Amino acid sequence: MAEEQIDRLQSFRAFIKEAEDGATIPPVGEDDLKSLHDACVEMTRRYCGKDGVLSIDLMARVCSRDANLPAVWLRHTQLRSLVRQGLLAEWQHGAALDEAVFRVAANITMQGVRFDPRIFVRELHQRATV
Repeated sequence: MAEEQIDRLQSFRAFIKEAEDGATIPPVGEDDLKSLHDACVEMTRRYCGKDGVLSIDLMARVCSRDANLPAVWLRHTQLRSLVRQGLLAEWQHGAALDEAVFRVAANITMQGVRFDPRIFVRELHQRATV
């Protein structure tokens, strides 16, 4: 494994550990979140609906060069959870999500490994009425 990959993995693990301990997760780029979502959708299509795991290296390829990969991953994990729960049906079109979903997911306050689904949906509704 290349030294860069090992460093990336160690950094990712350290970030996740801090998040599990309640650290604040910084905002991420909307485009990075959308790119990760698109890659996951493509993986699901390729592997007959299997919800595959993307490697850190693949995440690094689909996200911008300066993306905070673990923060993007944590926010995307929460976003996918909301989709699975049906909470984003109003903003979902097949596998595609409205841009407002990525905007909120990229910027909503996130303490630890989860954000509050009620606050997320409330912010989406507020953006739809603005």
